[in-house]
Amino acid sequence: MAVSVEQRPLAVASPQRSPTQTVSVALRYILITILATIVFMPFILSFLGTFKSNPEVTAYPPTFLPREWHPENWVQTWSVEISGAGRNVFARWFFNSFWLAVLNMATQVFFCSLAAYAFARMRFPGKELIFSFIIASMAIPGAVTLIPGYVFFAKLGWINTYLPLIVPKLVVPFGIFMLTQFFKSIPRELEEAAYMDGASRFRTYWNVAMPLSRPALITLAIIQFQGSWNDFLGPLLYLRDAKLLTLTVGLNFFKTQYAVEWNKILVGSMFNAIPILIIFFIFNKYYMEGASYSGLAGQ
Repeated sequence: MAVSVEQRPLAVASPQRSPTQTVSVALRYILITILATIVFMPFILSFLGTFKSNPEVTAYPPTFLPREWHPENWVQTWSVEISGAGRNVFARWFFNSFWLAVLNMATQVFFCSLAAYAFARMRFPGKELIFSFIIASMAIPGAVTLIPGYVFFAKLGWINTYLPLIVPKLVVPFGIFMLTQFFKSIPRELEEAAYMDGASRFRTYWNVAMPLSRPALITLAIIQFQGSWNDFLGPLLYLRDAKLLTLTVGLNFFKTQYAVEWNKILVGSMFNAIPILIIFFIFNKYYMEGASYSGLAGQ
């Protein structure tokens, strides 16, 4: 006679917190909430300022909530007309910033990963010397190359074009350094198995190393997108036509000789900040994981 034994999952009792532990956790969350509010207060005040009239933005003492809400500020800013640039130029500035940031992000991730994979896995004469030179170039301030770079691009006839904002940023030393450190952490056995199956060097890089490096690649993509999106000096220096400007430079058109439209500048600043916040919150997990792997977290 067969006897069936019914197996039931064991119920594990959750540990009970003492009143002291409960108070400690509550105080911890309250402290974190207060600190987060203090950190985000400038952003909150700027967002509320987008609904204020221009005199109220600069009024003293300042107001927290608008006395009278002006949601039309957002519509007026988006459809603003600038002399010499036409109507709806704000949308053009936003589009210019977006496609430049996406293009720079994609090219930097691709070319930096190619160079980093070569430094991490290949052997060639002068590899250590070249890599040391790349690391040393990270210490050169951008202001040192500002004037020579402008003269060089002027000789090439690239002024008032997007080429000075794209070509020099195809490869960045920081991206090569970060991805090199990450590629070195990938087990060689995985690549050797691909070689045994007949994969070429590029096939191994593309199908083995790149998928395993997703956290580091996303980290680099976020950093470079943010850097290109917030770039102010480059577009200010090389672009002349108002239609070619990016959002960061275009906001200066709200400052005239006789008045400054602070409420519209705040609206433009929100449009400038929101894409970065969205990208960070979407890829937050990959960003933190890539930072820990690449040594950015101090490990």
